[in-house]
Amino acid sequence: MAEHRDWPEQLAALRAHYKLVTVNLTVAEQPLELVKVENIDDLLDRVSEPDQIPFWAELWPASIGLARYLLMNRAKVAELQVLELGCGVGLAGIAAKLAGAEVVQSDFCPDALEFARVNCLRNGVPAGEFLLADWRRFPAEAGRFDRLIGADILYEKTLHADLYRIFHRHLRPAGEIWLTDPGREWAKQFIAGLSQEWRVIQTAIPVVYENKTCTIDLYRLSMAGNQTADRSL
Repeated sequence: MAEHRDWPEQLAALRAHYKLVTVNLTVAEQPLELVKVENIDDLLDRVSEPDQIPFWAELWPASIGLARYLLMNRAKVAELQVLELGCGVGLAGIAAKLAGAEVVQSDFCPDALEFARVNCLRNGVPAGEFLLADWRRFPAEAGRFDRLIGADILYEKTLHADLYRIFHRHLRPAGEIWLTDPGREWAKQFIAGLSQEWRVIQTAIPVVYENKTCTIDLYRLSMAGNQTADRSL
């Protein structure tokens, strides 16, 4: 990561490379202000291989749903260690920090981490730790966490085996995984495949974004032998 700078300077550096827009949200009564790329379609001419498709640059409804759940359930993450997978512009990790968690935000793209850093600081939460990581080669030294969180990260079936390994290697025995998804078929198949080994609690979260209402699936996963997991919604 780049040497720490004040966030206005970091924002100016991002603006030199991207056309930006500021999004104002209220999530679970928490006002938030996020900067993101105005239109990810404008970035597609920079893409030369599938790994470079800039999914990270969008604010997805699933991230709003996860942020809402985190902020409405602060006691379930306060003072815990949390790893965010595929942080994108950082919303879910920011919500976890506002809820009192110690968060490591990770992504495959360096610029995603810069956006997440700026958005943390402009929303008054410490930037904290950031991890540049490829799920296919996720660093073992990242350690173990009480919660793994991710919003709309199950869209690519070819990465499901890598996520499965991360879940096993980086979740503490009494921990939980919180995932949100907009109802993708690949996600449903992945969760169904875990149900023999993991306890799955699913609930629906309504999200309103850009004048559209959608329903986001929230999955809470814990190891089947974990007797300490909180089964309440």
